[in-house]
Amino acid sequence: MVRRIVAASALPVLLVCAGAIPAWAHVTVAPESAPKGGTDQQITFRVPNEEQSATTKVQIVFPTDPPLVGVLAQPVPGWTSKVSTQHLSQPIQTDDGPVSDIVSDVTWTADNAASGIQPDDFQAFQVLVGALPDSGDQIVFKAVQTYANGDVVRWVDPVTPGGPEAEHPTPIMNLTSGSGEATTPTTTANGTAATPTGAVKSAQDDADNAKTLAIIGIIVGAVGLIVAVVALVIRRRTPATTQTTAS
Repeated sequence: MVRRIVAASALPVLLVCAGAIPAWAHVTVAPESAPKGGTDQQITFRVPNEEQSATTKVQIVFPTDPPLVGVLAQPVPGWTSKVSTQHLSQPIQTDDGPVSDIVSDVTWTADNAASGIQPDDFQAFQVLVGALPDSGDQIVFKAVQTYANGDVVRWVDPVTPGGPEAEHPTPIMNLTSGSGEATTPTTTANGTAATPTGAVKSAQDDADNAKTLAIIGIIVGAVGLIVAVVALVIRRRTPATTQTTAS
């Protein structure tokens, strides 16, 4: 009986932990939303490692219809970045003049496996976008993740609202109606751009949620264990029933 109680009390902990794992499993983009036509927008792509081999290459593919204008890739220590561009047959008119070439993708390659994303870890890759599209409701990116052992994971599965969960969903940023004010990247003491506030808040929220779920699971398990111990003590202290005979 006591063993059954202990096993039942441990079940919520396993369920909570299992429910917390998917939060880190996908390539995600931060911030999750930005105003249409926003300028100087810093975007962070968070890439987790789901295998026992280091991730050594990450390619982020940008939409071209409508495109993102003025994309700059932030260097990552131990990685080399390569920016690919596409020439437009019809230039885009901007406040700074016509733009004939847009960035189609950025690829970060680790200098070696030791510099790559290690198992159970993640890496943030950032770009600065001069101008976001002023139309549409979403920016759909695609990501290709390559491991040192040759495995390739393509984060290109469409995300359908209300539909089944995609196994490898595309990173998506929602576009909102807003002022389009610039998201100015801050600079750290060593001269590198710091993570934008939206990205920090999103990452912090994920961590806080995971910690809360884990704490709840531990509390539930502890309560179940206490109940089991109390039941065992009461069982041992209950005197045996004796029968008396008439004199």
